[in-house]
Amino acid sequence: MIKRVYYIYVFIFLSFSCDKLLVKKENQEDVFREKWGEIDKNQVDKPPLFETCINEPEEIDDCFHQTIINHIKSEIADTKISVTTSINDTIWIPLLVDKRGKINLEEFTIPELITEQIPNFKEILIKSIKTLPKADPAIVRSTPVTSRYKLPLVIHMN
Repeated sequence: MIKRVYYIYVFIFLSFSCDKLLVKKENQEDVFREKWGEIDKNQVDKPPLFETCINEPEEIDDCFHQTIINHIKSEIADTKISVTTSINDTIWIPLLVDKRGKINLEEFTIPELITEQIPNFKEILIKSIKTLPKADPAIVRSTPVTSRYKLPLVIHMN
């Protein structure tokens, strides 16, 4: 009698756990989607960089940002600007670095005070971004990817 009860328990146990014993064949596309979803797209293995930043491996990200900011500042300094009211503001410049390393300025708004004082300020920014040297794109898992950045540009004019 004990053997029968034992066999019944074993049979019930195996009946309800059979789905765990089967080997599931996974679809390659489903696995790709699942793994792709696990990747943090904001984290890159290697950020975009200019050739001048290759010699500074510890500060690659800072060098990339500083190169862009310095380039924009030099373009602004080359343009003759006169203001009637002092300006002390920060503009966040949205940039998109595509898979080929081309840097594009995304749409953004400029504070009204700056627009009133310097009507062509946006054109100056667009020109300075267009004249940036080509950069190497960001890398995620050995693949070039498009990445977005927001860089602060402090405007201080008297």
